[in-house]
Amino acid sequence: MVQFAFLAYSEPVRLADAIQHPKWKEAMNEELMAIEKNNAWHLTDLPKGYKVIDVKWVYKIKVKANGEIDTYKARLVAKGFEQREGYDYEEIFSPVARMETVRLIIALAGQRQWKIHQMDVKQ
Repeated sequence: MVQFAFLAYSEPVRLADAIQHPKWKEAMNEELMAIEKNNAWHLTDLPKGYKVIDVKWVYKIKVKANGEIDTYKARLVAKGFEQREGYDYEEIFSPVARMETVRLIIALAGQRQWKIHQMDVKQ
């Protein structure tokens, strides 16, 4: 008889919950250090008539193939749905590849016999 056990890891939804866990605090500090290292932003005065775009922490537990916790990931994301094109932003940047792009690259690699390597880049 084969038995399966599914472990339910809890990913916080609120900052107040995450800040109480040392692993989540460490993940948030790593994210903030990466943002500072990459000079992703600079302080400026808010122009009159504009509003600040709020941010939110998103938490994700990465699990190894054997079910053990690999890493705790915390990402600080802008609530872009509050923006208006031409008013709050001119350009859009996405740090994540779209699945259509991934499929295209894999198809090209197969067709042209390219070698494919996967990696996670942490800045």
